[in-house]
Amino acid sequence: MGRVRYPVAWLLVLPVAAAELLLLVATADRYGYHRDELYFRVAARHPAWGYDDQPALTPLLGRFSEWIFGGDPRGLRVLSAVAMALVVVLVALIARELGAGQAGQAVAAFATAASGAAMAVGHLLSTTTFDVLFWVTVVYLVARILGGGDERQWLLVGLVVGVGLENKHLVLLLVLALACGCLLARRWALARSPWLWAGSALGLALWLPNLLWQARHGWPQLELAAEIAEDEAAANRVELLPLQLLLVSPLLAPLWLGGLWWLLRRPDARPYRPIGLAYIVLLVIALVTGAKPYYTMGLLLVLVGAGGVVAESWIRDRRGRKLALGVIIAVSAVVAAFITLPLVPVEDVHATPIPDINEDAIETIGWPAFAATVGRVWNALPESERSAAVVYTSNYGEAGAIDRYGSAYGIPRAYSGHNGFWRFGRPPDGARPIIVVGYHRPETLRGDFSDCVLSARVDNGVELDNEEQGGPIWTCATTTEPWSRLWPRLRSLNP
Repeated sequence: MGRVRYPVAWLLVLPVAAAELLLLVATADRYGYHRDELYFRVAARHPAWGYDDQPALTPLLGRFSEWIFGGDPRGLRVLSAVAMALVVVLVALIARELGAGQAGQAVAAFATAASGAAMAVGHLLSTTTFDVLFWVTVVYLVARILGGGDERQWLLVGLVVGVGLENKHLVLLLVLALACGCLLARRWALARSPWLWAGSALGLALWLPNLLWQARHGWPQLELAAEIAEDEAAANRVELLPLQLLLVSPLLAPLWLGGLWWLLRRPDARPYRPIGLAYIVLLVIALVTGAKPYYTMGLLLVLVGAGGVVAESWIRDRRGRKLALGVIIAVSAVVAAFITLPLVPVEDVHATPIPDINEDAIETIGWPAFAATVGRVWNALPESERSAAVVYTSNYGEAGAIDRYGSAYGIPRAYSGHNGFWRFGRPPDGARPIIVVGYHRPETLRGDFSDCVLSARVDNGVELDNEEQGGPIWTCATTTEPWSRLWPRLRSLNP
């Protein structure tokens, strides 16, 4: 028989989710696009079952969001804000599923909304945004089944996993971690359910188009994963445990740690123990493989839900404790908003700790100035040469920025060999001269292009040392080989 569940605290949870949605939408266009968003905008116009660095869902969601809400950063990001509002609701529902009453559900909702993780990924259109939503949804459904719910819900689990795999393959880590958690908790009887296997088949069927695309194109995502592991594994291992305390909020760490302790140790949490064990398994996997520390974000927010159960007991009939917890959540929200949302005037960001803490924030600044600089170099070409000239960039963010802003300067499009952008087309043979963006090392430039002169350097105008700042812009007379022969060599897979 399933556990007795308290009513859902809709009157407390929905206003919190709505406030999170409004905050994210209201601040969505104060800076500009992130480099990944500029890439997604172009990728969505080249629909495929996959790209070299990701499946296809996020670019398509971005295009749909722009179509409904407008072609500016805010319009692109509305669905991300909606996704994070849903996460707030789902974490509260997880708390309720684990046994929390109205107070515990409210704590879970407020703490999730106040977390740096929710604000950071809800502010941008990213694969991580929707990945977190899929993870939390899967765990909510699994928690219902673990608590004695209808086993036919495995079909819903398979549906969510399958759609999630069309967004980001990391949901496989969640499936593996939950499976290990069930084994460690000796919930072997779950494997006897035919609905589990039916759900697994459904998930695989939904993933199959992207899986076949990857197979036909030589498994580029595996190649990219190997590149990430080689370049970043050591640093990721060092940062893994400290970032677990920072991702939600240092002040809220006791809340999710209490939830983890409750799942692993308390007798009344026994039905849901696989969830706590899944987080431990995921940490071990991340440590062994050198995975990025934020891959645990979805399960961390689930643990916030479990923390709502613990917090409800802790604050019951204790006005002082309620006040203290409310202050902690409020302070966490203010700090998280300052770090993750574009609240600081753009000209002052360089003088704050934000560039050292939130790299994504500084990568949303300076793209119009970047495009203007490339435009000046383009228009410095003799008019007779522009009809055959092209712009080639070293990364997809630069190419996406030209796609977004370049038409104002007469630039028809940009090309890049970076990740999926390499498949969006190459310049025709004979296309020259070439405006080349990037190539900080001239000796590398000379291997692909000839007769190059430095024409400008990028300056965002706000003294912000982001990835583009100070980057060279070259004018090259021609390529060392025809584009058709050079193009395979220009392909670059890296984060």
